Amino acid sequence: MTSRLDNAFDEHARECGECRETAAPVAALSALLGSDTAQIDAERLSRLAFARVAPALQERAGALFWRRLTRVLIAALVPLPLVIGVDVWMLGWLYEAVAAWLPVSVAAYLVACYGASLLLLISGTYAAIPLLLARPVIEPEPEPAGA
Repeated sequence: MTSRLDNAFDEHARECGECRETAAPVAALSALLGSDTAQIDAERLSRLAFARVAPALQERAGALFWRRLTRVLIAALVPLPLVIGVDVWMLGWLYEAVAAWLPVSVAAYLVACYGASLLLLISGTYAAIPLLLARPVIEPEPEPAGA
């Protein structure tokens, strides 16, 4: 305790009539308040604090994840009609080019296979968006100043 606070105790004990009559042990109170006998188990306190706030943290993380997912999906879905349109145009052009050299059934087979692979690639790309968002972001540790 500081001497200023000790002086405040002493002044109050001198000025207050009730405190003068009961003779409060100011020196004993000051010593008790000034001692550092409370042992703090920081690890236990951290576990208890985290257990208390874990549901709120989970709720906040879930809300943040869905907000990020919505934002990214909207940004990803905006160019999707253009991508599909270009793919359909390209498949039509490919069919015409291949049908000029090969039988129509072979051209249709090649275009259908290529279209299926494009569909698989596009759907795989859009299916990976939530997975990429869900993985934890590990920030690099700062380099020591002397290194």
